[in-house]
Amino acid sequence: MHLIPENSENHDIYRVLIAAVSPRPIAWVSSHSDAGTLNLAPYSFFNVVSVNPAILAFAPITKPDGSQKDTLNNIRSTKEFVVNIVSRDQVNAMNTTSVNAPENVNEFDIAGLTPEESHLVRVPRVAEAQINFECSLHECISFGTHPGAGNLVLGKVKCINIKDRLYQNGRIDQEALNVVGRMAGNDYVGIGDKFDIERPEW
Repeated sequence: MHLIPENSENHDIYRVLIAAVSPRPIAWVSSHSDAGTLNLAPYSFFNVVSVNPAILAFAPITKPDGSQKDTLNNIRSTKEFVVNIVSRDQVNAMNTTSVNAPENVNEFDIAGLTPEESHLVRVPRVAEAQINFECSLHECISFGTHPGAGNLVLGKVKCINIKDRLYQNGRIDQEALNVVGRMAGNDYVGIGDKFDIERPEW
């Protein structure tokens, strides 16, 4: 079979994309409004896109009613955010923060998480997370204002916070980090099937 996105329903293309492009890392993004209301939400359209400069990218999707998510509105306004990395023991808290809460709700509170002051941005990070990337907005690229349209947020990493126990000899202990990824539907995946393959040399 084959699907032509322009001739298909949004929900059909969405289901194929998230099932085929998986597992996906999760950006647990903290931000705040101009009024200071904290927001925390997970996004699985997320990755590293540059090392020098260090740039992370994630993409909030326009809601079915055509409105934008609080995270995107906050970042466009304040130009700052923090990407927190989700370890296995934070999965339930992360899932709690995915709720479609009203704009004035602080997801740190409803998930029982601790906002910790960042070093170089005004947005707090998740104290319970083992790695946090403090970012300033580099660029935001919108692919439309219609439902399902993505908004690619490019963040320049200003500071990386790593729990001391994770960082040994210049490397992250991946087993200790125990990061999780997003699959399709309600499915997530851990690192239990990690294996090594050496890259070939020419």
